[in-house]
Amino acid sequence: MKAIALLVLINLLVACATPLAPEATQVRQIQPEANSPCKFLGAMEVSGSFVYSSLPEAKRDMLAKIRNETARLGGNAYVLTLLAVERGFSLPLAQGDAYKCP
Repeated sequence: MKAIALLVLINLLVACATPLAPEATQVRQIQPEANSPCKFLGAMEVSGSFVYSSLPEAKRDMLAKIRNETARLGGNAYVLTLLAVERGFSLPLAQGDAYKCP
């Protein structure tokens, strides 16, 4: 019975990570510039789940979600404006701006 409970817990932990969409592999993080040739596409906000095996895993998941959302909006770059990943009972959160750059 303990083995089954452990397998269920491991599956829950592994299932939390967001896979990177194929089109999101070309999305990169950029620094905001006043005279950038990039076109602003929109602001984004994504949130995670309560279950992560570590803080780095939660950060990776939030960045994958931001990259996926940027690609979904037709962009190839983003500026990260907030990455809030803490221990405790708060959901991880990331905010950013999506851009299409030449």
